Amino acid sequence: MTTPISIEDVRREVKILKALSNHNNLVKFYDACEDALNVYVVMELCEGGELLERILSRGGRYSKEDAKAIVIQILSVITFCHLQGVVHRDLKP
Repeated sequence: MTTPISIEDVRREVKILKALSNHNNLVKFYDACEDALNVYVVMELCEGGELLERILSRGGRYSKEDAKAIVIQILSVITFCHLQGVVHRDLKP
């Protein structure tokens, strides 16, 4: 964080994390603090890998029911974000 713009960007991200922390399918945000050089963000530990890795490990194939469950979770999160006034511009598995 070397410029006022980058500092404000990080603070805005922390504010967004706080606003979005009450959804079952989002990583829980616990706290954030900063010193002169760094910002520290305390979040839930999520194990299990990324969705893209899971898709590839299955040869890129999911049953309709498994795919439906994942899409429902993703759409639920997107809806929640939009209701909080947040638009995610980089969705990917």
